[in-house]
Amino acid sequence: MKRLIIVLAFIAAIAVLGSCKKELNALPGQAKVEGNAIVDQKSAQIALNGVYLRLAEGGDDFGTPSILWSNNHEVHPSILAGVSMPSFGSNEFEENSTIAADNYNVVTMWTNAYSLINAANGVIDQVKVVPDQKFSGNKKAEVIAEARLLRAYGHYNLLRYFAQFYDLNSAYGVMLRLEFVNVNNIAKKRNTVKESFDAILSDLNDAIANAPLNSVNYYGNQWVAKAFKARVLMLRGSEGDYAEVISLTQDIILHSPYVLENNLKDIFSTKGLASQEVMLGLVPKPNQINKASTYFSGNSADYVATDYFKELMIGDPRANWVIGTVGTTPDGITKYMGPKVEESYALRLTEVYLLQAEAIVRSGGSLNDARALLKTIMGHAGVTNFTAIDNAVTPDQLLLEVHNETVRNLSFEDGQDWTSLIRLPLTRALQIKPAIVDKNHMILPIPNTEFEKNPTIGEQNPGYSKN
Repeated sequence: MKRLIIVLAFIAAIAVLGSCKKELNALPGQAKVEGNAIVDQKSAQIALNGVYLRLAEGGDDFGTPSILWSNNHEVHPSILAGVSMPSFGSNEFEENSTIAADNYNVVTMWTNAYSLINAANGVIDQVKVVPDQKFSGNKKAEVIAEARLLRAYGHYNLLRYFAQFYDLNSAYGVMLRLEFVNVNNIAKKRNTVKESFDAILSDLNDAIANAPLNSVNYYGNQWVAKAFKARVLMLRGSEGDYAEVISLTQDIILHSPYVLENNLKDIFSTKGLASQEVMLGLVPKPNQINKASTYFSGNSADYVATDYFKELMIGDPRANWVIGTVGTTPDGITKYMGPKVEESYALRLTEVYLLQAEAIVRSGGSLNDARALLKTIMGHAGVTNFTAIDNAVTPDQLLLEVHNETVRNLSFEDGQDWTSLIRLPLTRALQIKPAIVDKNHMILPIPNTEFEKNPTIGEQNPGYSKN
């Protein structure tokens, strides 16, 4: 237990300041978060950079410092969503109802989210007590707001993967961590779903109000906070949420500095983080090969498209570069193959368009307006045949088309293919991924290690064992 706390304290202040591009490289001179590690604006920024490194899951890959984002945020969610599967054997995430509490992937998705949250809490707690005169302008409020944005992202991941997000009255919410973990507060009961949404939205509202208006696209800002809030409101789906999603996304589309890439493929093949469509990306470490080795090893692809995904891509121009033969492996996932393979994307403007289209349909708005948004982003992906969109004449039909485009466009990008699937009616979700079996298995089990360390948390998610 003491070792866990020391590790969490250490990672909270890991720096990502390097050159003028602020790459995710350097460690600070004082790598701790308790005591007086943050004493002024400079040390606050260093500690905040450490939180961004936690977002990127910075670590070591066979002796090379690397960003380890791809497994938990790209590969595993797409397997859950029925989009891909390993080429080398089975994966428990293919059969949702058989996922066990001791599954390694479940454990890492859980622990990495809390690692990010705890790092953010370390910054928030310390910066609050630093005298205002130690900061220039609004920098103190901005640092806290960015940390709260990242804490919200961590709690949102826990909510969509491990909590009954679909029922505001459920007691099976997130175990909220709103202060830095120490020996006195490690024991914690999980919160309700309503409390979980409220806490996440409170953090995002602060970020919308106080984060920098604009930033380089590997740091958060007010526009990113608005897009994340739209994600959370879409997941909650309460009265008034869809109208607010439309308002938030319209503001981003009309007034933010981000623009859709003329050719979607350019983001992944040539431009990477230089694309003006990328709202929040992850800068790789120098010389890392982690992401390339995640998708490709030797003369083969480690992950291949499922029959569902291949059928969905029939006739779509993206099929030629998202799915392909890798050495001896047909139907490999080739979306990232090329010189930009190590760059990753937590948020692109395309998602903002898709969220608005979905909110319009769900709120009973103009189907023509939703169709226009879909056609816009599909056009930027090279699609010219919009027959399926035009033939979707009911809200349910068009909602399915929004999901289909989410899968085609955003698969292997921060789990939006899975999150879109679990927002569909259960009967429709089961048609796409029968292995979900029932509503209980639209979320994952809490890892068995959490019950060992923190028995106060409460019961396991329904349908799963604690073991």
